[in-house]
Amino acid sequence: MIPCHVEENFSTITELKVNTCEYSEKYLKTLNKITKSEIVDRFSKSFQRYFLGEQVLEVLSDECDDDFEDKPTIEEVNIRLFLSGCEKNRLAVLTVVINDYKGNPTTILDQVTREEIAIKGKKRLEIGEFVFNNFNLIKNGEAKVCLIQNEKSSDEEILYYMAQETSASDLTDLSNTKIISDSYYKLARDNVAVYDFSDIYVSTSVIYQVIYELDFETKLYYEGLLIFIVELLVMQLSAVYRTNNKVQKALEENQSISVKDYEIFSNEFANTLSIWQINIYRYNGAQTVANTIAERFEIDKVRENYKQNDELLQNIINTRNVKNAMKESNILFYVAILLFIKDFYLIVKSIVLFLLGNQDFEFSDFFALPTSIVTLLFVLLIYHGRFKTLGKKR
Repeated sequence: MIPCHVEENFSTITELKVNTCEYSEKYLKTLNKITKSEIVDRFSKSFQRYFLGEQVLEVLSDECDDDFEDKPTIEEVNIRLFLSGCEKNRLAVLTVVINDYKGNPTTILDQVTREEIAIKGKKRLEIGEFVFNNFNLIKNGEAKVCLIQNEKSSDEEILYYMAQETSASDLTDLSNTKIISDSYYKLARDNVAVYDFSDIYVSTSVIYQVIYELDFETKLYYEGLLIFIVELLVMQLSAVYRTNNKVQKALEENQSISVKDYEIFSNEFANTLSIWQINIYRYNGAQTVANTIAERFEIDKVRENYKQNDELLQNIINTRNVKNAMKESNILFYVAILLFIKDFYLIVKSIVLFLLGNQDFEFSDFFALPTSIVTLLFVLLIYHGRFKTLGKKR
């Protein structure tokens, strides 16, 4: 499940005509039904789901020496792509579904960790590039995985699920290693399920669910009860990633961000507040599971990172505004000095010429001097007051 967004709207996807299949129709019907029954109406009505078609996933070797385009393919797997989007805030979650996978799931988990989800085509594409080229979707963060089985794996395998690492590495140095971390052992034993139809184990990137039900319809519904919760949490991450990526880019490239640009960033994130409300879920069971997964996903830490970057960008903008304001004040001050000197020169010139008898005294020049003095004093007061205010802000 990959956090994404669109810059404008979902029109490209809405107009897309994709041949559906029995599974995709049941998947969408089940998730829409669950969302409507489990989430309050004010939010569920803004949620749309789309089937984006079938593709082929290339399961790649984890050799580090090879470039993404050159890595050997271990096997090819059929996948189905679904999108859940919110038109109001333009956030989305791309869900890559693999059914009845017979291979070692840790190989794919490890591939997701490396962000090398490869889509087969005339040219191998990373999934972010693929969905951008085809659907104008922008991948903006790290993927999360729901691994769902009918029978519980061994304790050792669950350790690798929690670590999101392959237990069958192509790297010689890692092929015989074992996980001994107490933290992963704890996660592998901590069943956070609320109801008895499944077991649920959660790490920072993986949710492992064991559903003790073989009937397809029932199993799909039980899966959906977890998937719709993870969708909302990944959408929260998408909200933070989208804005934080723009803020980080501005910081790294030292862009001249204006207050108006910063307001666009802030308003963009503020427009996502509806998905952060703690009373979205109708039932406490869903809220309990959501709270646990959110804690394991470290969503609060992601938000804190964004907050720190946001404050740094604010300081840069404020510092730049202080410098610009001081330049403007200096220019105004120098202009006032020049005007004062000009008027002072004119009145002195008039007095000298009058005393020499060369011309009559120009009273207009005499009255211009007090005006210039008042203007100068006024500018000095503004300059001094503005400088103190800007200094405090700085």
